[in-house]
Amino acid sequence: MQVWLNDRVLPLEQAHISPFDRGFLFGDGVYEMVRFFDGVGMAMPSHLSRLQRSLHLARIEGFTTIHAQQAMLAVLHAESLRDATVYLQVTRGAAPTRTHLPPTELRPTSFAYAVPRGSLETLQAPTAIAVSMQPDERWLRCEIKSTSLMGTILPMLAGREHEADEALLVRDGLLSEGSTSNVLMVKHGVVVTPPLNDDPAILHGTMREFALEAAEKEGIPVEIRRVREAELRAADEIVIVSSSRVLASVTRLDGKVFGGGEPGPIASQLLRRMRLDLRAVIAAANATAD
Repeated sequence: MQVWLNDRVLPLEQAHISPFDRGFLFGDGVYEMVRFFDGVGMAMPSHLSRLQRSLHLARIEGFTTIHAQQAMLAVLHAESLRDATVYLQVTRGAAPTRTHLPPTELRPTSFAYAVPRGSLETLQAPTAIAVSMQPDERWLRCEIKSTSLMGTILPMLAGREHEADEALLVRDGLLSEGSTSNVLMVKHGVVVTPPLNDDPAILHGTMREFALEAAEKEGIPVEIRRVREAELRAADEIVIVSSSRVLASVTRLDGKVFGGGEPGPIASQLLRRMRLDLRAVIAAANATAD
C-alpha cells in the first residue's frame, strides 16, 4: 500500500512519525475523508473549504488546501484507483517534549491514504442502517473536524448492545448529529435537519449540503430547525448522510424495527437526485481534463 506522508508517496511500511507527534499524544489535528467516483472528488470544494475552516479554528499553520489536493490525487494515482475514499489527516506536528501548549513554528504532519470503494453505479438504493440514540457528551467545538474522536467512539460502543452501526447524538433533548454523519428527519414529506451554527455547533457536513440541494431540486420542502428527540423517534423516515456512506436509511432504532424495516421513499428520491448530480459533476470534470 502506498501512502502520503509529509509531501512524499512511499510504501506504508516505510511511513513513520515521531512518538512526540501531537496528533499521537493529544489528538491535536484535523482530518477530511473524500469519496471519489471515477477519479473525481465528491463535493471537493466543500471538503476543501471545511478543511481550511478546521485548520484556521485549530490554529494549525503551514498546510494549505493546495497541499491537500496534491496529497489526495497522489495516493489515488499511486494505488491506481478511480473509485475510492481518501483519508487525509493533518496534525500540528512533532514537538521536542510533551507540553500542552505547543511551541511556535511547528511543521505540520500530513498523512493520506486511499482505499477502494464501489463505483457510482453501486449506489442504486439507500443503504439500510441500524442506529441507536445516545447522549451527546462531546466537546462544544464540533464544527472543527478534529482527530480527537473519543467522544464519537464511546456512543458507538454503547450502541453495540443494539447491534447499531451508528449513534444519533442527543443533547438536552435535541438532536445534534450522528457520530460519523449528519441526520435528516422526514415527517409528512418535509425534510428537517438541525442548524449548523446552533449551540453547540455541528459539523458542516458536505453530504448534508449535497442532500439539501438535491431536496430543493426535487421540490421536497426543507426546514432547518432544532429537532427534538421525541419527534425524531416519531419520524416517517430518518436519513443519515456522510462522505463514506453517501446516504443511508435508518431501518432499526435502538434494536427495534423502524420505518417498516425498509428504506423510505424520500431517501430513495434523494439518492436518485444525488446520483444524477454526481454524474454531472464527473462529466464536467472529465470534460475539463480533456
